Amino acid sequence: MGGMFAGLLRLDLNEDPLKEWVTRTVEASGITEEAITSEDAKQEEIPQQIEIE
Repeated sequence: MGGMFAGLLRLDLNEDPLKEWVTRTVEASGITEEAITSEDAKQEEIPQQIEIE
């Protein structure tokens, strides 16, 4: 959600104070980069069933 607002407002997430806020938000959520990439890999390995009408 924050990325969407940053894009709309053309904010640079690498500049302070946004960089500091993003860092604190990510740390507070407890999500690691490894967890994100492993979840993506699991989803790609599972065949998806689709229904066409």
